[in-house]
Amino acid sequence: MSRPTRIVAALAAVALIYPAASWYSGTRIQQVLDEHYADMKSHPALKVSERVYERGFFSSTEKLKFDIAMTVTAEDGSLQMGEPLRMSVLNRIQHGPLPRLGTLAAATLDSELDVEGEAGAKLRETLGDKPALQAQTVVRFDGSGHSRMTTPALELELAADTERALRVAFSAFQADIDFGPGMRQYTMKLGIDRFSMEDPSLRIVMSELALDADQRRLFDDEAWLYVGKQRATIASLHAEGKDDGEMAGTDLQLERLSYEVDAPADGDYVDVIAMLGTEVLRVGGSDYGPAHYDFSIKHLHGRTLMELYRSLIEVSSDPAQLALQAEDPAAMFAPLAEPALTLLAHDPEFSIDRISFTSPHGTASLSAHVNLKGIEPDELNNPMMLLAKINAAAEASLPQGLVVALIGAQAQSPQEAAVVAAQLQQQLDMLEAQGFIVRKGGQLSSRAALSKGQLTINGQPLDLFGLGGR
Repeated sequence: MSRPTRIVAALAAVALIYPAASWYSGTRIQQVLDEHYADMKSHPALKVSERVYERGFFSSTEKLKFDIAMTVTAEDGSLQMGEPLRMSVLNRIQHGPLPRLGTLAAATLDSELDVEGEAGAKLRETLGDKPALQAQTVVRFDGSGHSRMTTPALELELAADTERALRVAFSAFQADIDFGPGMRQYTMKLGIDRFSMEDPSLRIVMSELALDADQRRLFDDEAWLYVGKQRATIASLHAEGKDDGEMAGTDLQLERLSYEVDAPADGDYVDVIAMLGTEVLRVGGSDYGPAHYDFSIKHLHGRTLMELYRSLIEVSSDPAQLALQAEDPAAMFAPLAEPALTLLAHDPEFSIDRISFTSPHGTASLSAHVNLKGIEPDELNNPMMLLAKINAAAEASLPQGLVVALIGAQAQSPQEAAVVAAQLQQQLDMLEAQGFIVRKGGQLSSRAALSKGQLTINGQPLDLFGLGGR
């Protein structure tokens, strides 16, 4: 067989085989999407209302509509069910194995998301014929892939000419997501140059917002519980009250703000360790940075945590429950009681690892932790039994000058300020004599601990019921 004949034969074989391979690729991408929407349906606040899939040999088209339950605040301050947020997605799918002859994959998807209803109409006033979000996705045969999402710049005004008027604006942004089969793990990078919100009393402007995430599912059969790391950074945030609004005089400036969440897992248990910090925290003309707020919740039972989360979403999405809460705000906790008590039975630990800020008078700091070992549900209604199971500790340190300045700021005249300062000094002397505080180097500090029903302040036992007998 001559070389030209071999080439023609090879091309003929490819021409015969490729449609079958493309049909198989189309079957595979439809399976991947079916699994994805099954996960969506497992969320109590999401509802897929319509899905139309038009299958072809080399390409397919999918139209999807889904609703997200939304609550609104009534004039009396209670929560009520509002109109759901309705969105539609159009997917133009090119089948593999060589979609568009550009890559080896099961399929590529060009997706457009639009918002429907009143919110969508307002978006279209700004965007015209541009979709609210676009995505280009490559899906491999194992269900993994990469997606790049982009949005146009947007300025949106809601509830105009009312007390709840809100204007939201942000620059165009891009997100890159690498995902594993079945979305069981993913990494994401997102960046926004500028974001702002403004209502009749306050304007907030953020610049250079970035978000990174590297997460995986704790359980293969649970679509909404991920563990791993997330980090957000903001170059600057400025909140300024308007002269004629309720927030007049507010002037808050933060710079180099970061928020990190690490959620490691150990078997069925997960920890949540969060760190919020800012290099600059300027309130009015005073800078209190660097400032930190770090907290952690450890040894949370994953299955029970998801049960509590679902119960919370269901309560927040049920009109009957919301109506009941309007009459009795405590009513919302009744459906949450059982999973919350079960969660406590797994010995969680709660910590404020660090709250600190710097003032002209020195550094203020606070730390505290509580762990509940072996708590039984019936013990939560018995203070004596509960005290015996709680282990807790707290430590605080404040500059005395800051305490004096804060209390003195309430005085109406220099004479009143002097009286207040003298009274404060007497109170501090009394607290120091009783052992409640320690004064050293201009700092006021105190340590408290509760263990096996015994409370100590700065190492000295305190009678919980006598309040002071040691």
